[in-house]
Amino acid sequence: MLFLPNRSSGPELIDLPPESYSLSEFTGNLADIRKVNRYLGDCRAMLSFLSELVWLLRTSLSRPVKVLDVATGSADIPVAIVRWARSQGIPISVTAVDNNPLAIHEATEFTRGYREITVAVADGFSLPFVDGSFDIVLCSKTLHHFGEEDTIRLLKEIKRVSAHGYIVMDIRRSWMAWALIFLLTRLFTRNRLTRYDGPLSVLRSYTVSELNVLAKRAGLASLRMEREPFWLIVMSGRNT
Repeated sequence: MLFLPNRSSGPELIDLPPESYSLSEFTGNLADIRKVNRYLGDCRAMLSFLSELVWLLRTSLSRPVKVLDVATGSADIPVAIVRWARSQGIPISVTAVDNNPLAIHEATEFTRGYREITVAVADGFSLPFVDGSFDIVLCSKTLHHFGEEDTIRLLKEIKRVSAHGYIVMDIRRSWMAWALIFLLTRLFTRNRLTRYDGPLSVLRSYTVSELNVLAKRAGLASLRMEREPFWLIVMSGRNT
């Protein structure tokens, strides 16, 4: 704990008004995030936890499994989910939402050819869906953008619209994670947003114990916290 960095409150560039960056910088940043998700295990971790919930639901559902991905970015994780579901012969329907219209445009383009995916603009703090609309609700690498009270608000919304379970993934704050992301962003990209926001996102992230406290304050039940490679943390649970 002596070597744990203090949590930063400085804003990431991506959270500033859109005029703060160019369209090419934004799309390049999303492309870099897709590479991170693919090669540093984000998609693998999400699919591992999702598959457990899906197999539990398969015996009780006579329709496609309904999944919601909150703050989807360019929707690369929904695409990975659909590819997996197709390979397993599992009927699935994924709704991918984000509050940034630029991200929605990219997600719409990226998901062409995946009829199972619906892309829409929606605010994670006020999701336009009735309680229990989705079997499983996902949220990846989003909590670190918010302070504690907003994080609790988002977790409550995730719980509200999930009928059966949820999976929330983010980074674990540490100097080692910061050093890794700092090095990778200098070696493999020249994108200004990625180089600035990548290391900062680590310093803005929560520890396992901090996130556990916030999740309990949000009322999440049957909570399971897992540390994954490359300093990922996955919080999952089932609604009872």
